[in-house]
Parts: sequence; C-alpha cells; structure tokens
Amino acid sequence: MKEVPEIKIKLTHVPERLEEGYLLLSELRKEADAPVVKAHLLNKEVIAVYGKEAAKKFYNPQNFKRAGAMPKIVLKTLFGEDGVQTLDGKAHEHRKSIFMELMTPKRMADYHRILDKNLTQKMDQQHGEFELFDLSKDVLFRSICEWAGIDLTEMNQEEIDRLAEYQISMISSAVTNPATHVKGIENRKKSEKWAQSLIENARINPASEKEETALYAFAKAADDDGELLPIEVAAVELLNVIRPTVALTVWIALMGHALFSRPDIYQRLHAEFNKLQDSFIQEMRRYYPFFPMLPGFAKQDVEIDGYLIPKDSWVVLDLYGTNHDERTIETPEVFRISRYLGKEKHISYEEEYEMIAQGGGKFEAMHRCAGEWITLHTLRVFSDQLVNKYQFSVPEQDWEIPMNQFPTYPNSKAVLVKN
Repeated sequence: MKEVPEIKIKLTHVPERLEEGYLLLSELRKEADAPVVKAHLLNKEVIAVYGKEAAKKFYNPQNFKRAGAMPKIVLKTLFGEDGVQTLDGKAHEHRKSIFMELMTPKRMADYHRILDKNLTQKMDQQHGEFELFDLSKDVLFRSICEWAGIDLTEMNQEEIDRLAEYQISMISSAVTNPATHVKGIENRKKSEKWAQSLIENARINPASEKEETALYAFAKAADDDGELLPIEVAAVELLNVIRPTVALTVWIALMGHALFSRPDIYQRLHAEFNKLQDSFIQEMRRYYPFFPMLPGFAKQDVEIDGYLIPKDSWVVLDLYGTNHDERTIETPEVFRISRYLGKEKHISYEEEYEMIAQGGGKFEAMHRCAGEWITLHTLRVFSDQLVNKYQFSVPEQDWEIPMNQFPTYPNSKAVLVKN
C-alpha cells in the first residue's frame, strides 16, 4: 500500500484554505494528485477520503469509530453532547433504534399530512413577496413539533420564531467566526433548556395518546443497560429530531434555486411531475451542497484506494466530493432531473452507498441519518406545492450559492412573489 501524500498548509494560509469551504478537500486532492490526502487543519492531522468504495470502508464499524472524532466546536452547537452521533457499537445501535422506531410508514404518513396542512395554511395566508427560506423555517418547526407531540399553542408567534431561529443558529454557528459560534452555543443551551422542560413534563404527566411520538419516546427512553436516559441526554436526542428537520429549510431554499433560477428544470418537472418528482428530489440531494464531511478514527490499519490509513488516524469522509465523484457518477456537475429515474426510492430505502447526502450504510446499525425519510417527505410536499398548487413570480435576485458558507443556500434566500 502507498503512503498517503501530504499537503503542507502554512498556519498563515489556514483561513484562506478554509474559505474554500465545500471544495477544500477536492482542491487538496487535486494538489496531491491522489484520491486520498493528508493535511494539518485546526491543529490536527487529518486524512481525507471520498468515493463510494471509501464510504463502504468508512461506515464499516470494524474500521472506524465515531467516539471523540467530532470536533468540540461542532458538538457544542450542532449535535450536542452525548447524542447518538457520538456513540459506537451496542450503545449506538440501541440509541439509534429509538429513532428508527419513530420512522414507521404510518408515522411518515402522519408527518406528510401535518406538513402539507401547515404549508397550505401558510401559503394561503401569504401575499406578495416573501423569502422561501423564512417561510419554510416557520412551517418546518411547527410541523416537526406537532409530529413530535410538542404543543406550541401556549406560545406566541415571537416565542415560536425565536425557537425556530435557535435551530438554524445551532447549524450555522458550528464552523464560523468566534462571535457567531458563541451565539450558537448560547442558543443551543436555550434550546436544550426548553427540550429538558418538555421531557421532564412528559415524564411527570404521560399521555397515552402520544406514546408513539418523539417526545414520549425519548422521555421514556433507556440506555442499553436499561437505565432511564438522563434528562439532559433525552433532551439532546429530542433536539436531534427537531433541529435536523428545521435544517431542511436549507434544502427548500436550494429547491427554490433549482426550480426558479432554472426555468428548464421547473418546466420539465411541471410537465411530468408524477414521473419525475422523486428523481428530481434525489438529484437535488446529490447535486447541491448540504453536510460537507463526516469524521471518524481508524480502529485499525485500513486500505482505501491503494493507500494505507494507519490505525488511530483522524479521517474525514468527503460527502460533497463523493456525490460529485467522476469515477462513479457521469457528468456530476450537471443537474440531470432524470438521473435517478426508476431507482429513486431504492436509493433511500435499500441502497447504502450510491448517494450519501445524509450519510451511508444501513439505517439501523450505522451512522446514517435517521431522518432521511423525513427529508424525502418534506421535499415531496414542498415540490408538489411549489410546482402544482401555487403560481409565483420570480423577481431579480442574487441566486449565487456561496461554497465557503455552512450551511449554504442562495444569497437571496429564494425570493418569490405569490400570484
């Protein structure tokens, strides 16, 4: 096996390199002229890998572990301490099973219905110009809370807006400037305090009609030793249902880009909606940048693309690069609405590594996002309403998607005028 080539990055050049954002790892690979590359970033030596075959090895629990791999700056804002993303082995499988038991066909149908109802209500009330980003943030927060068994009726609009904004803040502050990061930590603490009060109340006042909901699932959840989860951990996991769903605000803004900055895509989808809807959704998830990379520690020496990854190496799997890998994807920089025609559901229900926008591997046992099916239903509801139910004018705006921003979406946040 070959030794992994290293790209030397001067300390003074680190900020400049980080500005490359989603393209950083692909640029390092180009400089190294290799599919595997090593560099020093954030005071740590990191080995970057990408591609379908690399993903298969990365997700194999015999090769890599997640415990301790996620940088603290990300845990303190995005994921929270002691959540499912930080676990391995039996503990991970047990905790993950709680999430997967929420994702039954019946509960997914419930979510679809709730979201469709709330989006219709919001759209019917909408007049004139609006940002698709802000509209979807409100609708998604209200919908996931309703689905999760959380009652918002005693809150006013300002309180709801604030909680919804906290969910976005936890995401956007993970890798950013110090001031925004500190604000993200504060907003996570406020969100966790809210979630802890919900868990505590659900334990004191259980409601039999809500036993299938996320709130009550985590209120009564136990660890793999049978001990009730601490309220703090249960709250983190409840937020691990709410926050990622509100994060789909980013996908909706990107959907706005696909549909309204590209009339050719909109027109074709409108003409053959039933045939192309799910293929369009899967191509959107592949084409646009979402979560950039995932980290792990090598548990043993691992061979990837002919290179030796030594035991204990800190390794990141380039998700964006994998979804744009010319070795396995034809014309990856072209948005092809029919790319996944005929296998669109296979990708998100059976296939493990063909497209890893939200991780890869088996849902039950591996670190693949438990909310992928919520994502699909969300994009189905929004695409249906944006294309079929309402008509919009599209004003001049800045459709640029900055690749040095996480998460990223059009600068204009997708401005529409409801006709």
